[in-house]
Amino acid sequence: MKALLFLLSISLVLNAASTEVEPRLLYEEDASGLVSDIQVVLKTGSSEDPIGKTGLTNILAELILRGTKKQDRQKFQSTIEKLGATLAVGVFHDRIIFSGTVIKENTFEFMKLLEEALLQPKFDETEFNSLKVEMVNQIAHIKNSNNRLGGLAIRQELFKGTPLEKPSIGTLSSVRGLQIVDIRRAYNNTFHKQNLLFAVASPFKETQWKTVLKEMWMKFPDGAQKTRRIFEPKVPEGLTLIVVHKPKTSTGVLTFAQKGITAQDPERFTLGVGNFSFGGEPLVSRLFRTIRGELGWTYAINSGYGSMGPLSYQPGIYTIASTPSVEFTTKTLFKTLSSWQDYMRNGLKKDELTLAQESLVNSYPFEFESAEKRLGQKIHSELYDVPVLSQEEYQKTLQAAGNKELKKALKDRHTEKGWVIALVADKDVIAPQLAEEQKGTAPEHQLKIYSVVMPTDLIK
Repeated sequence: MKALLFLLSISLVLNAASTEVEPRLLYEEDASGLVSDIQVVLKTGSSEDPIGKTGLTNILAELILRGTKKQDRQKFQSTIEKLGATLAVGVFHDRIIFSGTVIKENTFEFMKLLEEALLQPKFDETEFNSLKVEMVNQIAHIKNSNNRLGGLAIRQELFKGTPLEKPSIGTLSSVRGLQIVDIRRAYNNTFHKQNLLFAVASPFKETQWKTVLKEMWMKFPDGAQKTRRIFEPKVPEGLTLIVVHKPKTSTGVLTFAQKGITAQDPERFTLGVGNFSFGGEPLVSRLFRTIRGELGWTYAINSGYGSMGPLSYQPGIYTIASTPSVEFTTKTLFKTLSSWQDYMRNGLKKDELTLAQESLVNSYPFEFESAEKRLGQKIHSELYDVPVLSQEEYQKTLQAAGNKELKKALKDRHTEKGWVIALVADKDVIAPQLAEEQKGTAPEHQLKIYSVVMPTDLIK
């Protein structure tokens, strides 16, 4: 028994060590390509920000590109431009992505610069303070964006008490409170071997890239992969109307939100077909044709599962968003509710279902038309353990999504009345509108304003 346990422990050690021998590389060779596209993915994001320090990951990622120990910000940016390259970073709730594009002949010179940025960031105090001011100004400007305000009100309700309650950019107080020591600590916790994924689309051979990337990867500390953090949205049982008070608003934003789905959800294709014809596709969707086309109450209306970005392990948010004129705001609200009720109970008509299936199948090849897009599919598959379907598999999957399957999926994943509704409008205009639209409805069954928040409340 002792010998068996010893051999088992040795096996586990060897297996653990083997995972650290090579970096994980996703590759697409494009022999005729004139540029190389490089993505370095950190498999943790803003959901790792401590409560009260939202915006930390965003500031860290931006600061990485503002100078190294060898080059200040100006020289670093100038060198990138001279190489015929671009370098940017995107921060999401579960990942950070550094994306670079460089002309073919300067590819590996660019990689030296990228390595320098990721492994030797300067974290200059002056740049840090300057970046904080920029972020604070950017956050303050959100109060002028009705679309952003509605989304913030929804996050605050659905993810209260979690890192997802606030946007990845942070709030005025959280960003102002960050110190350079927070940045260094976050860097040490994030930039290590087990947290890295490389993805490249390039004219060069994969073997060349494996050599270059292994040399870079070996310079990172070992670290340990963090446990995935998932936060369940707190969906109300009934309608919850939050008004973001913007006096004298002529065109507001009306957003319905409830729990969405994950990347691995077996119902995701069926629900995608349904959403296409219900509200997802401009011009042809049911919501657009009725509320925008026939009634003319809103300039735009759409629905979808992507308000938190591409589907991931984190349950997302399903939204229906519109921009009605002030006089039609509550009419749009109640018409949207009745349209949703009909969709939940009856699904799609045959012609709507056929249109969605055929349109989605015909557009699917465009998701693979370039090496960069194919690489994006591989990254999503790798991060969330979902297969990349062939054209034939995709078509077969969508054709199996009939109306019976759609109604079951809607019943399984959604609710008729469990909505958080964020309305950016003048509360003094909306209150009498609500009363007028609900004449004859018993008071206990009327939709009332649950809370009123000011734009500054959502960003402070």
